[in-house]
Amino acid sequence: MRPEFRLKIALLLLVWTLFFTALFVSALYRNSCTVDNLAVVQYVVIAAGFFLALTNLIFLIRTNHSVSILAEAADCIGQGKVRALAQFYPGQYLYPLAKSIRENAERVESFIQTITEQKSQLESILDGIEEGILVLNSAGRINSSNRAARSMFSSVPELKGRRPLELIRIPELQAACNRVLTNEIHSFHSEVNIGAARFYHVHIVRVEQSAGEYGAIIALHDISELKRLEKVRRDFVANASHELRTPLTSIKGYTEMLLSDENDPEVRNSCLEVILKNTDNMIKIVNDLLQLARVEDYHSTSDIGPVRAGEVLAEALRACAPLAEQRNVQIQNDLPPQGPLVRADFDQLVQVFRNLLENALRYSPPGSKVEVFCREQGGKVTIGVGDCGPGIPRQDQQRIFERFFRVERHRGKEAGSTGLGLAICRHILRNHGGTIWVESPRRGMFSGSTFFFTLPAEKEQIQRTDAESAEKSEGPIHPSTGL
Repeated sequence: MRPEFRLKIALLLLVWTLFFTALFVSALYRNSCTVDNLAVVQYVVIAAGFFLALTNLIFLIRTNHSVSILAEAADCIGQGKVRALAQFYPGQYLYPLAKSIRENAERVESFIQTITEQKSQLESILDGIEEGILVLNSAGRINSSNRAARSMFSSVPELKGRRPLELIRIPELQAACNRVLTNEIHSFHSEVNIGAARFYHVHIVRVEQSAGEYGAIIALHDISELKRLEKVRRDFVANASHELRTPLTSIKGYTEMLLSDENDPEVRNSCLEVILKNTDNMIKIVNDLLQLARVEDYHSTSDIGPVRAGEVLAEALRACAPLAEQRNVQIQNDLPPQGPLVRADFDQLVQVFRNLLENALRYSPPGSKVEVFCREQGGKVTIGVGDCGPGIPRQDQQRIFERFFRVERHRGKEAGSTGLGLAICRHILRNHGGTIWVESPRRGMFSGSTFFFTLPAEKEQIQRTDAESAEKSEGPIHPSTGL
């Protein structure tokens, strides 16, 4: 209460007190009271009036002070500052009311804190979900979203307030949202393609909001990897059928020829040679499939230890020597004499070298050479196998490591390949903690391919490499002085 208003009330009470005092004195005078008695009564009444006025003034001031404190407390509650409430003590005016306000304020603060924690937990749960979540209000506009949804539509600066059609340019999806919001259907399922090779399973469900209104939740599940694996499976079946059908067709044809009346020993031997050749090819395909199944098991590699890559390459070169001589292709070994020391399974690393060298020899023209080299850096050894073949188109460079995949222009040109070698290499190196990739064309050339793969370097090799780097940084050592 403002000070001037308090003063007006106090003066008004004083005037009223004096007025009633005067009336009382007049009544006594008219009743012929003695002068002495009248003066005594007059002084008593005036003193009582002043005491009454002072008491009322003190009461008003205390009441106004307590009410002001309670008003400030109400403002603090509205601002969420429960801790800032003034403290009332027993015996103070309006203490029961102040105590009730404080207790209710603390209770409301506890409810708000609980709601805030639940909201934070819900947001954390939604942000931890891999599926994109979009929450629509009754007007069909996005009210909130989780982290996955914001990542899916990262090109859009702000999702809130937008319609689904602004994010996914598919009218059928927007129509489905409208039908769900208008209670025509309860839920909707579909698969949509967003962008290049990005597929999503969309689930829209209606949710009830306040005041009988309905909103909707859109869940977007990324199934791009499933689609890719389905395509790989279809290609695998088609390619495996193609690889097995070709030798089976030859075997069937030459077997029918042998069953005919042909008795020429030369023809019979020729037919048997073809049958044997195709049978060996089918056996090789089956063996490669079995080996691929073994290396796909991450727990199958148990003989990993320190091996010298040069010794492994020498073993692979002995196995590839007949093919190199047949193709008239030279293999140039640029590995160090001792070879880099790596952690690997000896036999499986031989298989990696053989598969890469055989591919390089098959597709390199006669009179060319295949190069094998390495470099060491950051605890990894990178080995490269380069050829002078026709190269691999950029669009096929990621798929050549799939089972039975072959570049179309190379399909059927070279015999002896099952189409599983690179897939086996990828799984072996993955089990060893390495990677494999291809660069085509080769650097500084218009054709050819270089296959690179990495392996963890052995600790001794890392220490030796660091020592050599330190010597190089100190400068050359003079052979005679050692300085």
